[in-house]
Amino acid sequence: MKTEILKILLEATEAVSGEEISKQLDVSRAGVWKHIQALKEDGCIIEAQTNRGYKLHALPDLLKPEYVNLYLPEEELIIWYQETDSTNTQGKMLAKKKKEEFFVVLAEHQSGGKGRLGRAWVSNPGEAIQMSFVVKPLLPPSKAPALNFAIALGVCEAVQEMCSVDVKIKWPNDVVFGAKKLCGILTEMSADMDKVDYLVSGVGVNVNQQSFAGEIEQRAVSLRMIAGDAVDRVKMCAALIKHVKSMYNCYVEGGMEALMPLYMKRSAILNSEITVSCGEERYTGVCTGFGENGELIIKTQNGERSFLAGEVSVRGMKDYV
Repeated sequence: MKTEILKILLEATEAVSGEEISKQLDVSRAGVWKHIQALKEDGCIIEAQTNRGYKLHALPDLLKPEYVNLYLPEEELIIWYQETDSTNTQGKMLAKKKKEEFFVVLAEHQSGGKGRLGRAWVSNPGEAIQMSFVVKPLLPPSKAPALNFAIALGVCEAVQEMCSVDVKIKWPNDVVFGAKKLCGILTEMSADMDKVDYLVSGVGVNVNQQSFAGEIEQRAVSLRMIAGDAVDRVKMCAALIKHVKSMYNCYVEGGMEALMPLYMKRSAILNSEITVSCGEERYTGVCTGFGENGELIIKTQNGERSFLAGEVSVRGMKDYV
């Protein structure tokens, strides 16, 4: 109901009476007033004009469903936490309870955010977007790793839409601007021998950080640092959901063949010399492409080799990319 009220106020050029809202939504005026008060407590700036009604002046910087869904073409199932240990952890628990094929878990702050290969992922509240996409595709487990391609492409498209910035993908799980990391992706799977039960793809996007401390200062960047101005996190979150869902559907319906041309254009390492670390072993070669199940393919002095995402870490010869 809050989203419906906000849509009416957002689309209106003048104040809208409580009576008009109640008629449109078939709810009592007291119910309208109650929802308006709850929105104001969240931080919505809604002016109550005598004998005229309500006028919306500003939305809060909160990634709650009622705000994010305002900017989506259709309402999505979004589960929101003020704080949680990890959206991936919550997503895995929720995946066992919910029947939806696609839904989103969001948190303003994570106390135990994690990245790939056991690394931590840390951000201050209100600066980044921490989210997990929970999907239940009808795919065999061998096809699941390539879902990272769809997620990364969705992130790129959302950044392009919101900030007009051309970002690239560093296989297997990072979106980068230049040689710096803008977004990390961590996908976890539950499956049996024949089918995927669910996948949870955690996405952490650096949005409004103005600087980074410690060792990540030299290899991290935010949208604000790139664009020069603060970015609306609510609209950015909606763009991420819209484009990730679109790319997810593209992959489920058309497979890697549908994604590969887009991914090749976005790749930060294609045709570049890179080092692949696999345990204690190191391989150096030129990235020549990617396999149908998301494998990295490189040409070394000893011939062609392929690697799965869970096995390795990739670096450029002189830098992070």
